[in-house]
Amino acid sequence: MPADPIFSPMLSRRQLLRASAAAGLATVLPASLAFAATPLKLAMGWVPNVEHAGVWIALEQGYYAAEGIDFSYSPGGPNAPDPLVVLESGKAQFAASDWLPFIDAYGKNSDLVILASAFPTSPAALLSLAKKPVREPKDLVGARILGQTPANKTIVEIILRNAGLPLEYTMVPTGFSPEPLLAGDGDAYFCFATNQPITLEKMGLTEGKDFFVTLQDSLGYKAPGGVLVAHKSFVKENRAAIVSYFKAYIKGWQENAKDPKVAAELAVNKFGADLGLDLDQQIRQNELQIPLTKAAGSDKLFWFDPALVDGPMAEVARLSGHENVPPAKDLIDLGPLEEALAAG
Repeated sequence: MPADPIFSPMLSRRQLLRASAAAGLATVLPASLAFAATPLKLAMGWVPNVEHAGVWIALEQGYYAAEGIDFSYSPGGPNAPDPLVVLESGKAQFAASDWLPFIDAYGKNSDLVILASAFPTSPAALLSLAKKPVREPKDLVGARILGQTPANKTIVEIILRNAGLPLEYTMVPTGFSPEPLLAGDGDAYFCFATNQPITLEKMGLTEGKDFFVTLQDSLGYKAPGGVLVAHKSFVKENRAAIVSYFKAYIKGWQENAKDPKVAAELAVNKFGADLGLDLDQQIRQNELQIPLTKAAGSDKLFWFDPALVDGPMAEVARLSGHENVPPAKDLIDLGPLEEALAAG
């Protein structure tokens, strides 16, 4: 860890505090040497379940505090305000969002910036059954595709167009439960690889035999799932604190990968105790999401290729009505994350 610039390069802030406490002098340090933790609040995009596994471990193990961060969060969910609204109101320093809502907000405030991706390999996927599996782009031609949002249609067309295939398919509106797929209402269902497939597993079905989960990433639509957003002005003024935040966050997720049950128990019994979460489901969700915290072929947590912003991500934004999508250099700053990764 780099030495704190306030002190001599030979003595970091943490070393000084440890030495003072050991000598019984902590209570008599002059005010100029008493450091308060930096408060950082995250507006989450979803309820406090195991999706935030690394956060729970970092809190429980004191990783944020050890980095000088006073971390807090506001839970998301269907009844919570939009995280970007919370960010813009000044009630949080970070917001968990998605690409298209971020672009919407950026059009109103260009001080926003993306700092990382929660899932560099997006959990967004297509779920299909063995009688008509969707494993590659050609399987979408002529298919009835169950989707929840207009963006689903855009993504299908990007996948087909990039594969040089005809835009021949039928979109079928549906909800967030996979039962319509089982009922034969469609051939493929837009899902999250960490969610609806677990429902099928609980029904006794087996992936790879009874059903298939094909990530959009493997179909050629490569875009990270979930982005961490802040204000550029805040990043400029608090870069060291943000690096410290990422160090704790990374450590939390590294620990999570060692035993998916730990964070699941924290979600069920503590942080999401009022949600009625099922422990087995939370453990399975955690197992499925851990590989998605890195991009394919990368060993960097939460890192994604900036070229994606100027490629497929810009394309889906334009097809969704955003005619002028700024270049990646204006939209993302992976510098603090890169510094935290290097320190680890």
